[in-house]
Amino acid sequence: MPTQRVGIRVEDTELDGVLHLPDTGAVGGTAVLHGFGGHPDQPHIVATCQALANAGVAALRFAYRDHQPPRMTLASGLADAAGAIRVLKAHPDVPERLGVVGFSFGGTVAALVAGRDSRIRAAVLAAAPAVAGPHFTAWSNDETWKPMAELSRTRARVLLIWGSRDSQVPFENAERYAAVLSQARVPNRILTIEGADHDFAPAGARAKMTETVAEWMRETLQA
Repeated sequence: MPTQRVGIRVEDTELDGVLHLPDTGAVGGTAVLHGFGGHPDQPHIVATCQALANAGVAALRFAYRDHQPPRMTLASGLADAAGAIRVLKAHPDVPERLGVVGFSFGGTVAALVAGRDSRIRAAVLAAAPAVAGPHFTAWSNDETWKPMAELSRTRARVLLIWGSRDSQVPFENAERYAAVLSQARVPNRILTIEGADHDFAPAGARAKMTETVAEWMRETLQA
């Protein structure tokens, strides 16, 4: 499974990205977004990209410009994610069937991306805050903090996936998203990974999550 180092141009900065490509032709491409204070080399991020590539979906991971607290904002995360989508769209080996996968803060960014970019066919929100809470007070005054309203306008199918032992972003957030999506008649599905924490550890639970996300993304992009 080959990987490529790619540059993601955002304003006056070029972000370093790693693009995981399938061994044979890709069915589409997906940006994979890490969480607040995280990084693209975290086990659940790398494993997700590898699983996507194994399923025939090109996967691009990268670090946001300001990915450490407290500088990170939804606005800058959204701009960085949009840059990654542009790279995927322009890549000669990636068909224009695009998706986004986001974990925690990255899941909230993914909701904004899916709501604003009509090219996105599939969005995965993994343990994504729907509203500012105790772990995410730095965003409560951010004017872009409207992920549910944004996502309700998406043309994408949406997968909401949570760990049963997530103590940081309660499962009620998934239910909030699902209620808004269902009201807007956006196809959506909720899945719980038994035994998984916020970062989908331990290894067995992480493998189940990556397999589920990869299969769902492939099927959705091909539909």
